[in-house]
Amino acid sequence: MFTIRNVGGFALFLLGTTFLWLTPSFATRGLSTKGLWWSTTNALALLTVAGFSVATWGLFSRADWWEWVAIGSAILGFIVLIPYWVAAHGSGETTPWFNVVIHAIGNLGVLLLLRVPSWERWVDGHVMSGR
Repeated sequence: MFTIRNVGGFALFLLGTTFLWLTPSFATRGLSTKGLWWSTTNALALLTVAGFSVATWGLFSRADWWEWVAIGSAILGFIVLIPYWVAAHGSGETTPWFNVVIHAIGNLGVLLLLRVPSWERWVDGHVMSGR
């Protein structure tokens, strides 16, 4: 069923899964993904995926805390972009800026929807009601 809640939950989960793109597994073949920066990126990206997954579960179970988990995941999503940029740029990745821009836009979208009072009321009224 296509409801704002289902579409919103799917979008939140989908954003979370895109953080897998930042892991060494998705780096260009042949580039070195060894070192502290790639390891840090991998750990933070996987934590971000887990955070957005938990937030999505909380949204669908109508838990009161899902918004704060989504906000925390978006903030962590901004943080992971720093070691990713250093690791990808240092290893010779050709377009790390694309991943940074896409993820920054997604994180910003989550923060705006959940922290701007009028937008947060809209989310609360439509997403949490299931309409």
